[in-house]
Amino acid sequence: MKLKIYLLLLTFYGMGLYAQEFQHVNLSVEARADYQRESIDGVKNNDKTGFKGNIFNLIINGNLSPKFSFKYRQRLNGINKEYTFFDATDWLFLTYHANQNWTLSGGKWAVLCGPWEFDPAPIDCFQLFEFCYNFPCYEWGLWLGYQTTNKKDQFFLQMVESPFRKVYKRNSGISSEMYAYNLIWYGSHGILHTDWSINLMEYAPGKFINYLSFGNRFDVADNLQIGVDYMNRATKGQTFLFKDCSMTARVDYQPTPQVNLWAKASYDVNHAGVDTNPEASTALAEPNQKTAEQSKPRADLVLYEGTEITRVGAGLEYYPLKNKNVRLHANYSYCFGKNTNPTGYLQDKHSILDLGVTWRVNVIK
Repeated sequence: MKLKIYLLLLTFYGMGLYAQEFQHVNLSVEARADYQRESIDGVKNNDKTGFKGNIFNLIINGNLSPKFSFKYRQRLNGINKEYTFFDATDWLFLTYHANQNWTLSGGKWAVLCGPWEFDPAPIDCFQLFEFCYNFPCYEWGLWLGYQTTNKKDQFFLQMVESPFRKVYKRNSGISSEMYAYNLIWYGSHGILHTDWSINLMEYAPGKFINYLSFGNRFDVADNLQIGVDYMNRATKGQTFLFKDCSMTARVDYQPTPQVNLWAKASYDVNHAGVDTNPEASTALAEPNQKTAEQSKPRADLVLYEGTEITRVGAGLEYYPLKNKNVRLHANYSYCFGKNTNPTGYLQDKHSILDLGVTWRVNVIK
């Protein structure tokens, strides 16, 4: 803990000197604390009930020159015995701006995967569908960006480390070089805002699962938005559509500029019928289990075969300050169905109450 504090103070001091010299850097911190109460079939889960610090982020971004910019976000609550400093780093990348349309970036960033359900930062997430809780969403790599001159469309072509390298190593006992290839489109045309992507994720050496995502947000009025997301997953030998997928629908309404009311429903299903699961079948000795995983690895490592889970809920967000640097939130959701992942988050008859506060401070701007 002392090391973290020293690093934070040194960062503040160094960035202060940098800002004085160049005047092209922003430094901010943000935090979120919650009271959560969870129960399954009326039985309270004491491990997941109570007050807790949720997220504490340090964010730095700026320009090194007219052609180079950088971004950095560190989750200071994310370092423990199972994680290194860089595991808790969400962003750390350098961008070269070739012109007003083209950019080239390298470092660590989000795995560019639609739909809108994936888009908010973790500090702004409420009531996600099950897939999101199990997907490693930040990786190292390279990406090429293109923005149209009218700024209504933005495309990224990305190659990053596969999010499933660690899972494959844990299941099979083998380290392997694996990658993910992603193409995403952010569009803004009238009332429609898109977050569509095509992804090829290497889940085992030379084996890929395809993601096809369609995120759509409709700005029906200045204070009313409707979101409809669909994400499909498929691999070789599998029915392409609707067997392994996630979808969500959300309505947001702002009766005043300080208040956002929302309601949401999500649905995750995997009935592809192509995955083996040594862990969930007849118990095997560890070497035999790893051999089985090597010979026929699970394709969808995020949403397990046989899962079909629905979540419904509603919530509100209140911003007492005009600059919205403080947010109070309250939401409740209920889940029903089946989750075959023994370590999955959403469960049948799962009730979740979440109350909390988020605050943001601009240290240098």
